[in-house]
Amino acid sequence: MRIALIICLLLLAACHTTDPPATGTQKTGWHPILTENRRFVYAARWYAPGATMATLDTVVLVASGKAWPPDSLLQTQIAWQYQSDSTLTSAPQAQTGAIENTDKFWLHPPRSGQYRILELNPFPDIELPVKSGKTWTWAVYPPDIYADSAWVTWKGVLTVNHHYQLTDSTLLPTPLGRLPCHRVLATGTCKLGTTALESYFNPTYGFVRLHYRNIDRSRLELELVSVTSRPTLDKAIFSKHL
Repeated sequence: MRIALIICLLLLAACHTTDPPATGTQKTGWHPILTENRRFVYAARWYAPGATMATLDTVVLVASGKAWPPDSLLQTQIAWQYQSDSTLTSAPQAQTGAIENTDKFWLHPPRSGQYRILELNPFPDIELPVKSGKTWTWAVYPPDIYADSAWVTWKGVLTVNHHYQLTDSTLLPTPLGRLPCHRVLATGTCKLGTTALESYFNPTYGFVRLHYRNIDRSRLELELVSVTSRPTLDKAIFSKHL
C-alpha cells in the first residue's frame, strides 16, 4: 500500500509541480484550440538511431474543454489515445493537462508505452504573443518510473532543464493545407544527455508538427493529419425522442 502511494505521489510531481508558469487570462477575441470533443489525429514516425526508414503509428489528442482536476486553476484536461485506428471511441487513453491562454500554449506530450521517452524531451510550448528571438526556460523533474533500459535508466528524480527560442514564422505545407506557423526550437539537458524538439505552432490547430530527437538518439516525428469535432450527447437530446 505504501509503495502504491509513493508511486502516485511521484506521478503527481511529474505532472503537476513541473508545469511552467502561465498567468494570462482569456480575453475578448481569444479563440480556444482545445475545445470540447475536438480530436487531433497525429501520424507518428519513429526512426531508430541512424535509420532512414520509419516505423509508423498513430496517436490522437482528445480535448475535453474542461479543467484538469490536479491543476484546475491553470490547465485544461486532454487525453492521448494510443491506437492505429483513430475512429474507435473506446480506445485506451491517458488523461493529462494542457495550458492555453493569451500568454501560452503548452501540452503534456503523449507519454505511455514507447512514448514515455518523451518525458525527457522539451514539452511542446510557445509563449505568446509571438516575437521572433524570444527565449524562455523551465525545468521538469521526471521520476524513475519513466526510465527504461531500452533508452536510459536512473534512480530517483531526474532534473531536465529546457531552453526554448521562438525563431521565425513560415507558411508550412501540411496535410491540412499550407498553414502559417511559428517555429520553436528547444533543447532539454540533464546529466544523462541532451534532447531536442523542433515544433510548429498554428493559432487555429495548435502544434501541427513536432520533431523530437530523443535521449537515445532515436527520432520521432508527429504530424497533424486531421482535426474533427464531435457533438456532445446528453440526456436532453434523447428525451426529445421519447
